[in-house]
Amino acid sequence: MLPDCFDCKYGGGGHPCRTADGRFDFATVAAAIVARARVYQVAEDGGGEVAEDDAIAWVSDCEYETIEDHPQLLVPLIVATTDACETPEDAACVAAGLIESAVVKHGPALIDKIEALAARSPKFSYILSGIWSQGGSVDADVWARIGRAVSAHPRMSNDGRGPSDGSPVTGLDGDAALALMRERVGEVARGLDL
Repeated sequence: MLPDCFDCKYGGGGHPCRTADGRFDFATVAAAIVARARVYQVAEDGGGEVAEDDAIAWVSDCEYETIEDHPQLLVPLIVATTDACETPEDAACVAAGLIESAVVKHGPALIDKIEALAARSPKFSYILSGIWSQGGSVDADVWARIGRAVSAHPRMSNDGRGPSDGSPVTGLDGDAALALMRERVGEVARGLDL
C-alpha cells in the first residue's frame, strides 16, 4: 500500500510520488522535499513570503501521509532524502522535518536501522544529530540510542539541543559540512541491506 494523498486521490494530482509502474518513487519524493526546504530557506534568508512552487507543493501531503501511515517506506525515504541534501542548510531542514517527525512517530520501530546507518555513514550521523526531541516527544530509549549513535562523528551543532551521549560535542564548520554532503548514504544503506 502506498500513500494516496487527498489531492491525488480526489483532486487529480496524478500521484507524482509514484513511478510509471506504480512503485513509490523515493528519489522524486526526496528531491521534492529538499526543493521545498530550499523555498523556505530563500524566504527566511530574504525575510519575505514563501513562494510555494506548484511543482513541489504536493510533497507536503505526501511526506505527512508517509510519516503517519506508511512507516515501511520511511528508511528508504530518509536515505534518499539525505542523499538529496547538497548543503548543510538542506541537511538541517531534513533533520528538523522528515527525520525528526519519523523518529517521534516511529522511533522504536526505526531505531535499529537508524543506529546501523549512523554507525557507518558520517553524513547520515551528521544529519541525524540535527534532530531535537520535540520537548521529550521522542521515546527516551530511542533518544538515548540516537545520542550514542551520533557521538562517533562530528555533529551539526554543539548547542545542546540535539542528541548526545554526554561526551564533548564536535561540530563541523561550514566547509567540512559541505564536503560531507558529497557522501552517498544510499551506498552505505545498500551495504547494510537497508
